Amino acid sequence: MGKTRLALRLAAEVRRAFRNGVWLVELATLQDPALVAHAVAATVGMQDNTIAFGMREWPPRSPTEVVLDYLRDKQILLVLDNCEHLAEACADLVATLLANAPELRILTTSRQRLGISGEHLFTVPPLSLPKPDLTPRPDELHRYEAVSLLTERATAVHPDFAITPENAASVVRLCRRLDGIPLAIELAAVQLRALSVRQVLERLDNRFHLLTAPRRGVVARHQTLRAAVDWSYELCSPQERLLWARVAVFAGGCDLEAVEEVCCGDGIARADIVDLVAGLVDKSILARCDDPRGQRTRYRMLDILRRHGVEKLCAAGEDSRVHGRHRDWFLRLAEQAAASWFGPDERTWMVRLRSEHDNVRAALEFCLSDPDSAQAGLRTAGALWCFWVPGGLLGEGRQWLDRLAALAPEPTPALGVALWVSGWAASHQGDLTAAEANAERCQRLAERLGDARLEAYGLQVAGLCALLKGKLTQARMLCEQSWERHRALGELTSPAVKVLTKLSLVASLQGEVDQAVGYAEECVALARQHSAHWTYSWGLVLLGLALWRRGDPERAIPPLRESIAIKRELDDLFGLGMAGDFLAWALTATGDHHQAARLFGVLERLWPLVGLPLMGLKPLIEYHEKSAAAARAALGEAAYATAHEGTALDPRQELDCVLGDNAAPHPRKGTPGRDDQPWVSLTRREREVAALIAQGLSNRDIANRLVIAQRTAEGHVERVLVKLGLTSRTQVAAWVSERRRTS
Repeated sequence: MGKTRLALRLAAEVRRAFRNGVWLVELATLQDPALVAHAVAATVGMQDNTIAFGMREWPPRSPTEVVLDYLRDKQILLVLDNCEHLAEACADLVATLLANAPELRILTTSRQRLGISGEHLFTVPPLSLPKPDLTPRPDELHRYEAVSLLTERATAVHPDFAITPENAASVVRLCRRLDGIPLAIELAAVQLRALSVRQVLERLDNRFHLLTAPRRGVVARHQTLRAAVDWSYELCSPQERLLWARVAVFAGGCDLEAVEEVCCGDGIARADIVDLVAGLVDKSILARCDDPRGQRTRYRMLDILRRHGVEKLCAAGEDSRVHGRHRDWFLRLAEQAAASWFGPDERTWMVRLRSEHDNVRAALEFCLSDPDSAQAGLRTAGALWCFWVPGGLLGEGRQWLDRLAALAPEPTPALGVALWVSGWAASHQGDLTAAEANAERCQRLAERLGDARLEAYGLQVAGLCALLKGKLTQARMLCEQSWERHRALGELTSPAVKVLTKLSLVASLQGEVDQAVGYAEECVALARQHSAHWTYSWGLVLLGLALWRRGDPERAIPPLRESIAIKRELDDLFGLGMAGDFLAWALTATGDHHQAARLFGVLERLWPLVGLPLMGLKPLIEYHEKSAAAARAALGEAAYATAHEGTALDPRQELDCVLGDNAAPHPRKGTPGRDDQPWVSLTRREREVAALIAQGLSNRDIANRLVIAQRTAEGHVERVLVKLGLTSRTQVAAWVSERRRTS
């Protein structure tokens, strides 16, 4: 059992001891140490929308401080997986979190210790092997983990494989030669499709003789694994080796279209890509994995295999060229997403960009390291506004934009886009000093370039800053100027049309409610014409607020509920918070105090995942407090507290329960007993896997049934165990059976 799988199994066994859950933070594909805290935040469900807000002069908080503020009172187990290449950043983060969050526990997997106070080291042993002086009978060998794994993997590629008296000694010797290392055994087992155990052993011994001469400072097990990987590389065809090296530029996986665009040419014809990918899958170099968030089949490579590919790519002198093609592919992808965002494909693009997040990071990192790529990086990061903003990744987006803008200060349209996008993100985070500086730079650049479009965006960011400072008259003037320019240019994009929501908000706060309704209705109408769901949902949010302010709460409720449904699909937590708050006010005004109290409770648990509630705008905070007080007074303190208390569900799921038709009571926080909540957290694929486990299928059978790699099936099984808080397949089967019986 490898270190990741062992960590997952341990997490599953102790899950119920942690009130706020167990969270796996996967770091293998992350290269930038500055993003470690962002990765933790995203894993626990936070979105880095706020660091402070302009109604108070707070200094901006670092990502570590944001994560710490959320985790400070949580009882959570964090599993940081594959820390070795980010050891210093992980050590700093872990030390800070543990020193300030008394109920937090952290489990890390790494090839090296972090070296911080209080660290306990456990070295993962290899799979169990027969003793050197003992060769058990063939029917006894299955008791040893290494032999069992070899047999399982061998029968997957050669169904007639079996341990016999004739090959038993060779099987034991092969497993010993591979030091019981799971990946090394898997790679060797693939060769049993065409070779006998003795032949595999002989060829492997030859490779070890060449590759494992003792080297100072290199652990013997690492040398063994390196030799097994090198041998697998040598057994590939020349084209497969070439593709292995080129595919290694992808981080976090890739789909076939990306492989065809980035890896073909110079020795690989596009028409051959499918067969070559299939060959690498057959050899266990690539693992097929169905993306639970989309319709594209993706392929992943284990980190050690990817590192081997990168070494070969560099040795061939191809690294810069292939990384450049990777950069260009994701630039095109980002620009396609931005061009399509104000339209019916927004959901599809959000799913795809989330799937490619690691690749986006890798492409931008390359642009930072290559002086000739700075402009391409600036274009990519600017086009990805449709990922940073709707996806709740403002902090990360700003980091890329600001670093790339510093590398490419030339007066170009790409710089202008980077300035307004970074300014927009900074204003929503409450860093108004940076936001105003970017808005001013953007407007100066627009004047220099004669670019009215950039000027309009600069005005919008300046207007947003004025709004957050409470300067409503100035905010309205700037936003009106921005919208006039956008309209004159025929600029119908989400950022352009969304200025209408700012105008509606300002008008609502000024008490000019009819105009506020008009602005919001115009936004809704334009977005509806283009089936632009994200902008449409924001128009509905502000329409609901304007109608409530106009004294028409009954009419405010339907658009707010509709907006919440859309934002829930997009996982727009900031939008959920705003819409949910406005809806609670409307429910209070209509006399539905119990539902309002439940919603106020959900919001109290949702806003910490986002930042300062209601953008820190004093009037909105006052509306919230008055509505909550009215609901409390109407229900009485005890009834309000009961409704407000909520459940142990994630706030997103709580919101579904509050607003859905299912009003069945849920267990209170800390209440023991049977609980069906984890089923909600399983992906569609994980539910299928759980059902197949209940049917008694093995990992191999599950892989065959779902047409996925066995390693992928094993990963799904481990995650099912973790999410359900169970430790065995029998428990999963019983849990599924009980759920079916009571449903």
